[in-house]
Amino acid sequence: MQTPFGVWLPQVNILRCQRLDDAADVVDALRGRQCVVIQLEDAETLEAQRLVDFLAGATSALDGLMERIGEHTYVCAPSGVNVSRS
Repeated sequence: MQTPFGVWLPQVNILRCQRLDDAADVVDALRGRQCVVIQLEDAETLEAQRLVDFLAGATSALDGLMERIGEHTYVCAPSGVNVSRS
């Protein structure tokens, strides 16, 4: 895909997050203009909520998009990436 910043090849990472420390990997991927699917099945309920809250703020700060796609699954996309459901 050609962008004003050059050629961008989309990449999707799938990460299993259990602790808030895992959020750094998600933020690093978003900064690198990569989409991230986050799976929270293995996280405790309160820790999963902390992760979602933190990542929603970080994604918003980077002008990205975070959307719930399943019971314990979310997708974070960097700015300029559209997420659509069919």
